[in-house]
Amino acid sequence: MKVLFISTADYKYGAARTQIDMIQVLKDTHGVVPVVLTKKHNALNELCDRQGIENYSYWYRDIMAGSAYSSPVLNMAKHAVKYLLYLRGALTQKGILNCGIDWNEIDLIHSNHIRVDIGAYISRKTGIPHIWHIKELNHGHVKIVHYKPHCYQYINHNGDRFIAVTKQVKQYWSEAGVDSPRIEVIYEGVDTGKFLPRVERRDGKLKMLCVGRIEKSKGQMQILQAMAGLPAEIRRNVTLDLAGEPYPDYLRQLQAFIKKNGLEKQVTFLGYQDNIPKLLSNYDVGILSSKGDAFGTVVAEYMAAGLLAVATYTELAKHQETGLRYQFGDIAKLTQNIRFAYENRERAEEIARRGRQEIRKHFSIAKHATEIYGLYEKVLNQESNTSVVN
Repeated sequence: MKVLFISTADYKYGAARTQIDMIQVLKDTHGVVPVVLTKKHNALNELCDRQGIENYSYWYRDIMAGSAYSSPVLNMAKHAVKYLLYLRGALTQKGILNCGIDWNEIDLIHSNHIRVDIGAYISRKTGIPHIWHIKELNHGHVKIVHYKPHCYQYINHNGDRFIAVTKQVKQYWSEAGVDSPRIEVIYEGVDTGKFLPRVERRDGKLKMLCVGRIEKSKGQMQILQAMAGLPAEIRRNVTLDLAGEPYPDYLRQLQAFIKKNGLEKQVTFLGYQDNIPKLLSNYDVGILSSKGDAFGTVVAEYMAAGLLAVATYTELAKHQETGLRYQFGDIAKLTQNIRFAYENRERAEEIARRGRQEIRKHFSIAKHATEIYGLYEKVLNQESNTSVVN
């Protein structure tokens, strides 16, 4: 079975990292022959070269995008540019058929994100079955703007199957109009073997980490507000590191709040980090503060590394069982969770241990890849049966 995997971002982002982990297991365990297509040449192509995976780069368009800036003006400017690129893509995507891939050898197309439709175009022109991965909420933490008219109908007509990363994702997209019977829920997987034992410390500090792009919808400001609400004797012993690329307008807001509330010694901006498993070993608590994430891969990584996960929406962590939960915007509850983690170290460690066991048992990359491969076989068998009938 030869599969074209269409990536949608640089390897430094979570979606691409999850995809390449899945590809490696499918290749090594299930005999899938992968071909990887990226939007531009990046570290993912270089990784594929090192591993002997056939790969190509070809620019393709987005049919929708989120509004991640704090400023409405910046969001409008972003969408204006993206829409022009979308129009351009209607012409440039035709060249993909001559990019060097032997289409007669490809059995299946797997697009890693619902935002790009180059896989749909290839499928229409070649007749190769197309699977679309849905990794976001269509009306979740950021406003999604559609550039493609009648977007949901278009998605329906150009996907043989859809993969939703959680039950909630399936519900959201089904309610929007995507054909529910063709949406299969397959949870993301984590390569648990990548995570190192946590570094033991006896300094009495509570070290917290929040991983993810620094933007308003990710809620980093709420973590700072929760820290500011801690009693002084606790606050001086609690630190927060923020790992991720920042949107400049939002970064300035965070820095102003930090200075105003005297948190300069407690909060550090790490910038983008390319080795999250190694980084996690230095912390006690991992926080997901987003307004709404589809799956929350970073929560699975926190849990796999043995950290206490404190999260808003996720289907992974159960409150006081495998993690701590709070509603986006509930600053008092987040403060309470941080204080609980500081004052109840043994209990927090026990919750973290159960969380680690949960990820290893139910959310491993091996389990994920096996379920993906099962869907591939189902699609190809159905295609074969249809051909026989015809």
